[in-house]
Amino acid sequence: MKRILSLCLLATLTFSSSRFVLADQKEEVQKFGREGMEASHSKNWPKAISAFKRVAELQPTSQNHENLGMAYLGAGNLAEALKSFGAAIAADADNTSAYYNRASVLLKQKRYEEAVADCTELLNRQADNAKAKHLRAAAELGKADWKAAFDDYSAILNGNHNDAEALEGRAYALMQTKDYDKAIADYSEVIRLKPKNAHGYMKRGYLYELKGDLPKAIADCEQALKLDPKDQEAQSRKKAMQSKQGQAPGAPPAGQPPPAPAHTP
Repeated sequence: MKRILSLCLLATLTFSSSRFVLADQKEEVQKFGREGMEASHSKNWPKAISAFKRVAELQPTSQNHENLGMAYLGAGNLAEALKSFGAAIAADADNTSAYYNRASVLLKQKRYEEAVADCTELLNRQADNAKAKHLRAAAELGKADWKAAFDDYSAILNGNHNDAEALEGRAYALMQTKDYDKAIADYSEVIRLKPKNAHGYMKRGYLYELKGDLPKAIADCEQALKLDPKDQEAQSRKKAMQSKQGQAPGAPPAGQPPPAPAHTP
């Protein structure tokens, strides 16, 4: 009888102590979680990494791994950010934001195929995610898959005709396939949406120059110079095109072609 009572008492003590451990662990998770959030808001990335690393050790959930990944990303440590986002996906294969964040890192590293794959996994789970379509289209531009990028940007624009980033991305894809008229139409829409952005005029002007329409190309340079009179590229391109007027068509455009549009996360 005494042995039974002793075993029951031991079991009670063990259960009680485990409850205390869980309570202590919960308090520690909350404490370090608060520290991590506060450090992130103030962009104190070393402190945020230290705090979130402790939280992920105590409670290795998908969200906690992702928080750690975001801190690494803020610090510019892309390799560790990738590991943490991968751990978040391993803990929960339906964590769509972890796919997006990992794809963003892969895009920064110019690992375009892998970025496209992560965006596709996300879109398989959340087909209407416009941010994922934007990110995948940017990766497709990076890997020179012009048709795929065109399709993704067009899908975005079907839902939002005034998405300037999608218009610019699609115009760039169209320019690569030498569909200049449609590219000009998209850049014209970008200019309508952002009339004070000189870059839109410069990009459209480059396309007019490719087509051999120098008066319109020069006019776009002049519009860009009205917005930014110190724009040296606009000044030099305008001067070069004015000297080309009257020459036989087919001369190469002045200046450098517009770069691929930057993706805004």
